[in-house]
Amino acid sequence: MQQEKIEKELEQMRKMGSVSSSEWQAYTWKNELSEQKRRVGLHLDEALTDAETEHNPYHMLERAIGVAAVCMRRLIECRLVTDRFRDTALQVHEVLAKGDADWREPFVSRTASEIFNNYDLSARHAEKRIPKIISDKMLHARVIGVLSGNAFMPDGLLIASDTQSMTQLFHFTPPEIASIFDAFLDDQVRSSSDGYLDKGGDFKGTRKVFATRD
Repeated sequence: MQQEKIEKELEQMRKMGSVSSSEWQAYTWKNELSEQKRRVGLHLDEALTDAETEHNPYHMLERAIGVAAVCMRRLIECRLVTDRFRDTALQVHEVLAKGDADWREPFVSRTASEIFNNYDLSARHAEKRIPKIISDKMLHARVIGVLSGNAFMPDGLLIASDTQSMTQLFHFTPPEIASIFDAFLDDQVRSSSDGYLDKGGDFKGTRKVFATRD
């Protein structure tokens, strides 16, 4: 009787098929991020030098920023960066919205309209933002523009998400945006651990997991 029960259970299990999987890996996302870092640098240079190309460098730049942001987000979400890196703020520069301007909402079809009306382009301000904030803003970019010939700040990228754009824009010179990507690429997880925690924070139970990455 017991043997019959076991065979029925095994037969039911076989009907369910199988699920194959692996562990999240950093190299897949880092390889792509490295490629998009190259593309951002290339197309930003094309835009700044007004190079003659068969493609539109602004279109390629927008794509590269979006794909790079996905890679950065996946590295964070899949816990493929160290906890220390995840929680350490990186230096960025921000251009603030004008406090006394009559805000003009950009057209949906434009990637960087009304910039001079809405923002104070006479200065940029050094700030510290954690990697997730930076990647989130890039992923949901509402503003992507290339600033050049400004007397108050160097040539570079202007990026802001839809929620961010009402207050400020990120401003990156070519080396600065490259350094953001490099921060993700250079971070290496040397050890990791996963397990379960119960409501009291003890190492037992199956309702909540913990993960550490060093």
